[in-house]
Amino acid sequence: MQTIRTQLSDMYTPQWSEHSFATANTLMDGEVHIWRFPLDLELSSKPLSPEEKQRLASIKRPRAACQYRSTRFYLRSILASYLGTEPAMLEFSIEAGGKPHLQHPRLQFNLSHSHSLGLLAVSAQHPVGVDLEKIRPLKYARNIAKRLFPKNIREQLSDMDSNNQQLLFFQQWTAMEARQKTLGRGIFDTPVAAEAIHCQHFMADQGFVAAVATESAREKPIPRFFNSPGTAYDAA
Repeated sequence: MQTIRTQLSDMYTPQWSEHSFATANTLMDGEVHIWRFPLDLELSSKPLSPEEKQRLASIKRPRAACQYRSTRFYLRSILASYLGTEPAMLEFSIEAGGKPHLQHPRLQFNLSHSHSLGLLAVSAQHPVGVDLEKIRPLKYARNIAKRLFPKNIREQLSDMDSNNQQLLFFQQWTAMEARQKTLGRGIFDTPVAAEAIHCQHFMADQGFVAAVATESAREKPIPRFFNSPGTAYDAA
């Protein structure tokens, strides 16, 4: 039990460098880029597609509308910086398992958000998954763990204080989500085996745990962590 407690207390906290998407960005071989961005800024809808603007107009709750606009703003702005194109020009499709896909062979991406924070993972050509969760009490955590987590994790959860229970639960949850998202599978689809995926955990912010995943058939990538600029493209 001491081993798992030590692992939890030593969760990796990366150094986030300030980075711009107003200029060209490049992915080096063996890297995965993780961008962090806020969801509570009143940003311009200029980079959004006509369909996204229409959906935004249909969202009645102000907070939900702000989060949707922010997510699409940063998704388009960041990806466009790698492709040298205008954000509104990017085209997306949905794969069979529901995973969004950029119609460009050079980039793979995955997006996650929780409460006021978002993450975007970007990879060159190879599939990537990312998941983010705010650490918080869950009413049905034991039932969820019983359904989705292996026996050894369930046993560890039952023998922990509440703070460590929450951290371990969301560490396992983000790993599972990131693995499934890498291959475009839902939570209740056939589980992706842990050995098939490189999964790297980190603290995305105070009280936020995250995982980024790539296929283990390829070398484990080096993650680079970027803070998105708070305002750009005529922020309102």
